[in-house]
Amino acid sequence: MEVAAVIPAHLDSKRLYRKVLRKIKGKSLIEHVYYRVKESKYIEKVYVASSDREIIDEVVSFGGEFIKTTKIHNCGTSRVSEASSSLDAAVIINVQADEPLISHELLDEMARYMTDNRDIEILTPVRKITEFDEIDNKNVVKVVFNKDNKALYFSRLPIPHGGEEYYKHIGSYCFRKSFLLSYSELEESSIDKAEKLEQLRFLYNGYRIAVFVTEHETIGVDTEEDLRRVEEILG
Repeated sequence: MEVAAVIPAHLDSKRLYRKVLRKIKGKSLIEHVYYRVKESKYIEKVYVASSDREIIDEVVSFGGEFIKTTKIHNCGTSRVSEASSSLDAAVIINVQADEPLISHELLDEMARYMTDNRDIEILTPVRKITEFDEIDNKNVVKVVFNKDNKALYFSRLPIPHGGEEYYKHIGSYCFRKSFLLSYSELEESSIDKAEKLEQLRFLYNGYRIAVFVTEHETIGVDTEEDLRRVEEILG
């Protein structure tokens, strides 16, 4: 197997408690995400990784596959790292459990990019910000990158300061399994703790994060308003 997707999920989300089990159009948030990912042409297997029995029961109820993980994780990548040890895929896509509008075309782009560029260990998509209010929104993570499309920094604050163009991070990642297996050895830093952004730990430990600019949009569900927005879009 070349490419697999893992959706890390837990119940104790702080901004919107138990959000992955919240219903949108009669289906749970996690079910919407799962079947969006299943539409990808390049992802061979999809799993939900969780330690919560209620989430696992929900996945089983809609016919999905799961990997049971321990409870020790404080971020999605940590949970995906544990799950990856039981997979034989060379490339593993980490899909956020709160993005029910994730585009399977975007996931296909990521998978193709990683299989075509085997020197890249970490890949993530970014999109040019076109809505002014997103620049100051701390739930929208901004990113700056160099001429070789390698990330320099991520922040919840507007970066670059006084810039004319801003790019936001679309929260999915593509990893080589070899990186995920070494993830537990990465040293935490003051910057990833301060920003509460796990990708800053990758940069701090010397890993390069490749970015590619996409036109695909997604909506992370963090509030009741986000839930209503997604419901309206889904019609």
